[in-house]
Amino acid sequence: MTSSLAPTAPGSPGRARRRTADRLAVALLAGVAAVLVALWVVAPPVASRPSPETPRIALVVDAGGRADLALARARAAAAATEHAGAADVTVRVPRTASEAAADVRYLAARGDATQVVVVGPVASAAARAAASDYPRARFAVRPAVPAALR
Repeated sequence: MTSSLAPTAPGSPGRARRRTADRLAVALLAGVAAVLVALWVVAPPVASRPSPETPRIALVVDAGGRADLALARARAAAAATEHAGAADVTVRVPRTASEAAADVRYLAARGDATQVVVVGPVASAAARAAASDYPRARFAVRPAVPAALR
C-alpha cells in the first residue's frame, strides 16, 4: 500500500518541476532587481533633475511560469520607485508571446513613456520586433538575468 503523501524520489518529475519553478522565481527576482537598477540610472533623485516633470517608464516583465508572483513583484518594484518620486511606472506582465508583443507595441505606440523597459527573453524579442516600427520609442532590453545577480 502506497501513500499519496510519500516523499518524492530525488529524480522524480515533481521535484524537477519544483527546482525549475524555484530557478524561474530566482531569475525573475533578479530581473526585477536589474530593472530597479535601470530605473535608478534612468531617473536620478528628484532634487537633482533639472526638469520638474517626472519620467514615465513602461515596464514589461516576462511572467515565466508564475504570472501572479511576477506581477506582484513587478508592482512592488514600481510602487517603490513611484513612492521615491523617481518615475511614474506602468507595469505589464504578459502570459504569452502574443500578449508580450501586444503590450510592447501598445506602450511604444502610446508615446508618453520616456522609456520602455523589457525584462526576459519573450519581452525582449517583442521589443526587438517593435523597435523598427516605433523609432521614437526608447527601449531598454534585459534579455536575461545578469551573471552577477544569479
